[in-house]
Amino acid sequence: MAKHAVQSARSARRHGWLMPESQRLNRLILAGFALLLTLMVGWGVHTLWHIQQLADQMDQLVQVRNLKIQLATDLQEASYNRHNSLVYQTLLSDPFERDEMYQQFTRWGYLVGKARNALKRLDLDEHELGNVRQQDSLIDKIVVLHEEISDLAASGNLEQARALLTEQLRPLNLGFIDTVEALRRYERDHISRELRLARTSARKAVMVSIGLGGILLALAGAIAYFTHRQFRTYAGTLNEQVQLLEAVGRSLEHQATHDCLTGVANRTLFNQRLEEELARARDENRAIMLIYLDLDDFKPVNDRHGHAMGDALLQAVAQRLRNTVGENDIVARLGGDEFAVLFTHPGDAEQQAALCARLEQAVCQPVYMVGGLSLTPGCSIGRAVYPRDGGSVQELIHAADTDMYQVKLARKTENRAA
Repeated sequence: MAKHAVQSARSARRHGWLMPESQRLNRLILAGFALLLTLMVGWGVHTLWHIQQLADQMDQLVQVRNLKIQLATDLQEASYNRHNSLVYQTLLSDPFERDEMYQQFTRWGYLVGKARNALKRLDLDEHELGNVRQQDSLIDKIVVLHEEISDLAASGNLEQARALLTEQLRPLNLGFIDTVEALRRYERDHISRELRLARTSARKAVMVSIGLGGILLALAGAIAYFTHRQFRTYAGTLNEQVQLLEAVGRSLEHQATHDCLTGVANRTLFNQRLEEELARARDENRAIMLIYLDLDDFKPVNDRHGHAMGDALLQAVAQRLRNTVGENDIVARLGGDEFAVLFTHPGDAEQQAALCARLEQAVCQPVYMVGGLSLTPGCSIGRAVYPRDGGSVQELIHAADTDMYQVKLARKTENRAA
């Protein structure tokens, strides 16, 4: 009996001690799972928050920077067309036509001011403010020359107006366009840097999520499996965000270097290629030829048939130029109805003349539009050859531009005489 009592007492004590231990263990397991679930919820919320923050930041960046790029593009286009309308004032002898060009000149001036005012209202950093101040300095000088040249053209002093335009206004206008282009490049470079930072941030987020997923897998198999599935979903979301940002970057890069209407290179890419080919030509002691091509009487096409027909005509001309040049040559639309072609291996003087004739022949063929309309464009071609006409990019551009305007003026004079 005594022995049985002792064993019963020991058993009771043993069960008395074991019960609290089991309860504490259960509570620890429940607390562990609760902590695990809390970590999972926190991880999921943080990951979603991080993704949303990254997406919101990049959307804001792309929207603001794209707006600045668009305003800079509008400013370039309005400035270019304003300059062209002033040029036509010095070329036209009919006072009514000059007055029409003056109205265009005033309209484009308003658009220049509108784009600049919209740009100034944005939140600008120090670099952007410095660029705007540089624009202001050039604009003050350009406006004075604009008024003087316009007054000379209105009074019939066309030769004096053209001389002032070529010698004083054109360098200032090119400087202004370069300043605006520098702002466009700055905005594109800023977007590229932010895209790289976004990719880096996304990779870091992926690595942090991978590590946390591994810990959760170690703590609980079933819960860790669920966590792993969620992590893969979030990782896929991050990759989609990165791919979207990269696609935006590629699209912006293409828009920055190509004309949106015709698909050929724009002024920025053309100047870059011209500079590169000029350096190669110096090293290899060979010639390159720069062509400036301006469509004759393009404005009446828009006036009579509408801008859609005018756009279709520009697209057809651009395609013909692409089909005419070689693989290593480059075709660009500089703005309006003005194109440029760079021949990297133009050959001798006879071959150069043949290339120009081939371009003119290709452009001046009838273009058949929708609805049975047929348009036959004309063009004025100016050319400059390195090293004969200049040893720098600016010298070649000036020589080709001057030659083209001389050809256009001679053709107008010949038509009036006829």
